[in-house]
Amino acid sequence: MVALRPLAMVVLELLHESPMHPYEIQQKIRERQLGRLTKVTVGSLYHAVEKLEKDQLIEVVETSRDGRRPERTTYQLTELGVDTFRAEVLANVSEVIPEYPRFAMAVQHLHTLRQDEAVTELRRRASALKKKLAVTDVTIAELTMQDVEPVFWIDYDYTRAMRQAELDWVERLIDRLTNGGLRWPDAVHRRIEELEEDRR
Repeated sequence: MVALRPLAMVVLELLHESPMHPYEIQQKIRERQLGRLTKVTVGSLYHAVEKLEKDQLIEVVETSRDGRRPERTTYQLTELGVDTFRAEVLANVSEVIPEYPRFAMAVQHLHTLRQDEAVTELRRRASALKKKLAVTDVTIAELTMQDVEPVFWIDYDYTRAMRQAELDWVERLIDRLTNGGLRWPDAVHRRIEELEEDRR
């Protein structure tokens, strides 16, 4: 099976609805805000379409010209495209695979910072998460007002739930650090103080 990049997944998702040309795909991406999980430019979209055609996941239905407008090529899914897309979705829904988020790695090494420094940075993260949650809420409200079917932006619900869970966890960690519920290793504290003393 061909490995599918996020933008290729977006293109294949839209072609499930009907054959489309890249400009129409671009309009749908903008209308439904489907670029939220991957960066979309005109160049990257056309590159994704070309690769999908080369991999025989989509095929040309027709090429047409409307007046003086540029020629437009309409694509549709192939049987291989449907099967490949379906396999990718099924695998990513059901399989729990290792992911390596930067924040989890930073948390693993948090004890190498001064405790007050860790609290300051965690408070900054909590503030940033609150802002992102507010933006997500506004976007969900806009999509709802535009009557975009919720099934097309269900990942926003997922993203919001994950951010809320992270915010709750970060706030609990801040509380543990400020109320003595979590103690920094003495050896690390001493080493940090020694290094800071050497710099003076």
